[in-house]
Amino acid sequence: MNDNAKVFSLIEMREMMIDTSDYQMMEEVGEFTGILEMKAQGHKKSIRIFLTLDDGRKIITPIFWWQTYLGFYYMPIGTKLRLFYSESSLNKIYLEKVEVIGQE
Repeated sequence: MNDNAKVFSLIEMREMMIDTSDYQMMEEVGEFTGILEMKAQGHKKSIRIFLTLDDGRKIITPIFWWQTYLGFYYMPIGTKLRLFYSESSLNKIYLEKVEVIGQE
């Protein structure tokens, strides 16, 4: 895996003192565009993706193994994306689909 597609471990994030406090969970259903900023390990076979949407919002989204990570695991940082968020039967917002638009 090249360094531009790195998934940080929780330990690496702590050691590097990476601050993610500006990122919020997505709370809206719909189609959005944005840039992939960073990826980090999550819990229970998931990764967390950090995105900056075109409207300036900073979003964090968990992606799970059963979603085959939606292709994010090897996706380069800086990739421009179209993101499709939906609501589950449990009223949770999740990333259902993603399309690569290009590279920044």
